[in-house]
Amino acid sequence: MHIENSLQPFDIEKEVLTEWSRRPHQHNFFELVFIERGTGKQCINSNILPYKDESIFLLPPYDCHSFEIESATTFVFIRFNALFFKEDKRTMMDYSQWFSNLHYILSSYNRIPGDIIHSDSDRAVLISLIRSMQLEKEQSNYSESILRTNMVAMLNILIRNFENRFLEKHQDKDMQTRDVLQYIQYNLFDNSKLKTNVIASEFNLSPNYVGEYFKKKTGESLKEYILKARVNVAQSRIEYSGQSLKEIAYDLGFTDASHMTKVIKKYYDDAGTSCSTFA
Repeated sequence: MHIENSLQPFDIEKEVLTEWSRRPHQHNFFELVFIERGTGKQCINSNILPYKDESIFLLPPYDCHSFEIESATTFVFIRFNALFFKEDKRTMMDYSQWFSNLHYILSSYNRIPGDIIHSDSDRAVLISLIRSMQLEKEQSNYSESILRTNMVAMLNILIRNFENRFLEKHQDKDMQTRDVLQYIQYNLFDNSKLKTNVIASEFNLSPNYVGEYFKKKTGESLKEYILKARVNVAQSRIEYSGQSLKEIAYDLGFTDASHMTKVIKKYYDDAGTSCSTFA
């Protein structure tokens, strides 16, 4: 599998294509794809869904993807990685930790193909932001601060759409339970924020009651839920990333590769499911 690398933290490219000549590939950056005009199909991780005018896709790093073009298509590709969200000395803002937390949500929530925006108003705002960034990037003295501010707004809109999809999936849960689940997803690899007393303080619960509350509302223990969520992210990275086990373990906060594989094997064995990755 070909892996496309980028040395630039941020880039915008517009292309009009009648045929997708690139073979299915992966890359080491996030890529937002805006279909300005055209029809065809998007393939991600062997799943295929159609696209049309003003479709918007988010391609996480290392997911295998390609497009099947049916009518001439105008693509706008926005590529970015964590380096683009370093400290902005001009605005005195540091988005690095914000993007680090966001990274797991962006990587985890969009593992299926298809348009990621389900709100007409959000789509209109996103398209406006994309076009504003295109115009700014064309300036000979373009401002990274302006581009970064637009990107922060755009990613917040994406997250809102992911979260709305998450809430729809958990409609049977009450609002506080859904808030707890979202909190866990957002802080999935920050152990300090997943301690029982911290969660209790965040949601005005008794530390002694958090475990019982979570089990009652979701049907599984808090520890099991967190473990399952982490294993799903790790397993997805192993299947699609092309990264070494050592790199994945480091990125996801496991002690080492051996610890990560043991946790994954234990989870799959306990679930009664074979884990072919380690067969």
